[in-house]
Amino acid sequence: MRRVFHRPSTFLPLVALALSLAAPAAAAAGGEEGVTFIGVAELRVMQSAPRLITIVDVRSAEEFRDGRIKSAVNVPLTELERRFKEIPLQGLVVLY
Repeated sequence: MRRVFHRPSTFLPLVALALSLAAPAAAAAGGEEGVTFIGVAELRVMQSAPRLITIVDVRSAEEFRDGRIKSAVNVPLTELERRFKEIPLQGLVVLY
């Protein structure tokens, strides 16, 4: 049985890092590449909005199995560079 975290206190140690992987395309179109640090409340608001959000859990597979954010995908930080192409370039990407 997998646990899905629901309480904000569960996420507080895990500062969510939101970044747009489409930033290079945005920069080419005159936009700015950016990284924004967000909290749990902001992530919940983003999840309730009608926009594409990919949540990437960068913890180990074991930690991911012990509990995760609902709908998150696991790409351990040690594998992120190698598996980067698995992450959609559309919408917002949140790493935690």
